[in-house]
Amino acid sequence: MADLTSNVNFLSPIEFKLVLNRLPNVEFFVKSANVPGISSGSTEIVTPFKNVFQHGDKLAYDEFTVSVICDENMVAFKEISDWLVAVTMPENFAQYAGLKPDTYGGGGEPVNQQGEGVTSDGSLIILNSNKNANVTIKFIDMFPTGVSSIQLDTSGTDLTPPAFDITFKYNKYTIEV
Repeated sequence: MADLTSNVNFLSPIEFKLVLNRLPNVEFFVKSANVPGISSGSTEIVTPFKNVFQHGDKLAYDEFTVSVICDENMVAFKEISDWLVAVTMPENFAQYAGLKPDTYGGGGEPVNQQGEGVTSDGSLIILNSNKNANVTIKFIDMFPTGVSSIQLDTSGTDLTPPAFDITFKYNKYTIEV
């Protein structure tokens, strides 16, 4: 039987930080992030009386999306754009130069975890009510699949800085409490 929680504090939706090995400039400008969902398929077993379902054998992870406030020099946007170009269709060797291929060890796990390769590890750190790290969600082998546009608009009445979204795929994540 599971132990009941003695913690009566609610999760704060504004107390978090994101650490990405390959994108150090993104960390400071993160506006929002999601904790992706996990799902599993199911197998239907047909019987003459009632169809019965069994659990699936593979997990499917939802995409990880981060919204980032654009800095004045667009450093964070350029960082993610350069990574996306390097892993897809670089036009010259300079665009590909900073990208080191991931190497895999005997256990099939990537050896290059410094964020220099095609993939990078990252962590979404959720803070408690005292602003201390409470829960860490570690993403393994992340890579970008998209960067949204940046909307510039002179008709606004307040000076809200523009933001852009980054969408990541990854192999798995773990939750450490």
